Amino acid sequence: MFEQYIEFQDRIHAIVDRAEANLRNPAGADFAALGQTRWEAARALREYELFAHSRIFDPLIRGPDYRALKARTMKADCVRMGEQFRAYVLKWSVVSIADHWAEFYPAALDVMALIRTHLARERTGVSELVEAQSAA
Repeated sequence: MFEQYIEFQDRIHAIVDRAEANLRNPAGADFAALGQTRWEAARALREYELFAHSRIFDPLIRGPDYRALKARTMKADCVRMGEQFRAYVLKWSVVSIADHWAEFYPAALDVMALIRTHLARERTGVSELVEAQSAA
């Protein structure tokens, strides 16, 4: 299960890396590709969220020990990050990024940093939960 979790994260990192390379392209960003990676990231993050919740957090939340509280907190953080990303997708799916580049560029970098930070923090937490579950 943990291997599958890592595969989800690796897939999301690859999408974000591709989007950032496009965004920072000195020759100019490919706006269509930015839109495509935004939706690709949205799908991958949603699949990741469903997997992490159903396979990792929810089973632990039903448990009797300290891991239940940690899993509940991590799930809430995951939901919050997902909501922030969905708000970003909704905003930039109906606005021309070419016409609002000065606002879009830092917003895109911010959301990429948000995703990377969340994934790193969550990977550490999930790793600790999985290790504790194995030891139990």
